[in-house]
Amino acid sequence: MTYSVSILSEAENDIDNAYIWYELRQIDLGTRFYKSVEESIQFISNNPNSCEEIYKGIRRFVIKKFPYGIYYKVIFDPLEIQIIGVIHFKRSSISIRKRI
Repeated sequence: MTYSVSILSEAENDIDNAYIWYELRQIDLGTRFYKSVEESIQFISNNPNSCEEIYKGIRRFVIKKFPYGIYYKVIFDPLEIQIIGVIHFKRSSISIRKRI
């Protein structure tokens, strides 16, 4: 089955803010973060139910090499992955509950 992917504006802001933070620390580190996010979203879209459900239908994918999780919901009608947050692990539990 093919799932479409939608990224909520809050999640887009998470990605942008992390990109800027990493890029200011080291040239191209933000780009590497962004590529890791893209690869992670691709994996999620191909394997939507493979990640742990952490809270009321919300699943989390751990991004490789960065301390961030991608929080998402699987919607079955239509087949869609909804990215609700890309959040640093130090902020994850509080931030994700506010979005739900």
